[in-house]
Amino acid sequence: MPAFAVRTIGCKVNQYETQRLVEQLEALGWHQCVNGGTADLCIVNTCTVTEVADAKSRQALRRFRREHPGALVVAAGCYPERDRAALEAMPEVDRVLDNVQKTRLPEALGLVGECDPRMPTGISRFAGHARAFVKVQDGCDRFCSYCIVPYVRGRSRSRPMREIMTEARRLVENGYRELVLTGVHLGDYADGERTLADLVRALDGIDGLLRLRVSSIDPNDVTTELLDAIASGRTACPHLHVSLQSGSNTVLERMNRGTTHEAFLEMIDNASATIPDLVVSTDLVVGFPGETDKEFADSLDVIEAVGFSKVHVFPFSPRPGTAAAERSDVVEHAVVKERLARVGEVAEAAARRCRARFVGRRVEILIEGETKDGGFVHGFTPNYLKTLVERNGAVAGDLQPVRVASYDATSLFGHVEAG
Repeated sequence: MPAFAVRTIGCKVNQYETQRLVEQLEALGWHQCVNGGTADLCIVNTCTVTEVADAKSRQALRRFRREHPGALVVAAGCYPERDRAALEAMPEVDRVLDNVQKTRLPEALGLVGECDPRMPTGISRFAGHARAFVKVQDGCDRFCSYCIVPYVRGRSRSRPMREIMTEARRLVENGYRELVLTGVHLGDYADGERTLADLVRALDGIDGLLRLRVSSIDPNDVTTELLDAIASGRTACPHLHVSLQSGSNTVLERMNRGTTHEAFLEMIDNASATIPDLVVSTDLVVGFPGETDKEFADSLDVIEAVGFSKVHVFPFSPRPGTAAAERSDVVEHAVVKERLARVGEVAEAAARRCRARFVGRRVEILIEGETKDGGFVHGFTPNYLKTLVERNGAVAGDLQPVRVASYDATSLFGHVEAG
């Protein structure tokens, strides 16, 4: 039986697409090398959103060549869309596949003929995870000035709701209690006149589904309709990951983000008033070309005002082909480094304030695994707050009631509470 190995770099959409190609290969009789073994085919599902992602993709390709010298090594996904020639020039790489070819990788590699009936169109499990990601949308029409994604993922397009519902039911039947909706521009989901809010309401009716989570979303897409769908639903989780990117109106304008500092805060106020116990996390870019001390301070002001549970902070990474990469007003590396450290301090204080409000309360966590030392199990609350509790026989996928006793900047700590 032929064997394959796969490595995923990047976002939730990539992780979903890797699972899909795994199931395609398995349907054809291949088996996956997970813990050792020699592979005949090695695939890196690449990312190119930053220079770091490019480097990780190249490193993974080189590592596969070292570990599986006789295998066919394939670079697939977004990096080939941006710089196919660079990957084709790597001696470690045998084949390069773009995102379209990746969707039906066995066909692209000549392993099967076109439209082979054995090829699944969706996923039935999400290996190694207690939660399952469901990709509902791809592509982006926004063209933020720093972002390569619209160029490598193409125009916005959505899966039919009926197809999503079928896949979601299958995942729930296979034991997944929580589903995470994901897309490149998730808030742009549309099936005819039906929106993301309509999809949330439809999925909420699936028997056996206990949690439904909306992943990263643009602030302009946090509509009253979506907030109402989350607040009124049986399963929708009170957590939003809303991409801020900058708290400065002038930087947001240069980024072509289409929003303002004031509009973001108003959206957060509306969301918090609509959804009880809402917790919000975000993304932030530091060192965007021309960013002044005042503009940077505006970002710190938003972090303090909102009290994010987590700030994913990134130094600006110029992507060739984007408008921002052509700017000459580069922020000095030492300044960026200093600002990253300052964001870390302010974000940590905000994260502690966010978690402090849950001390003494009863929460329910979905167990995801145990700590490396084996002393605790950990999982997430509906608000997406990581929680650790003493090891008690619970396994991944179990729901467990916990009384929160303490917290730090990254986690809640508690005790199992019966009933």
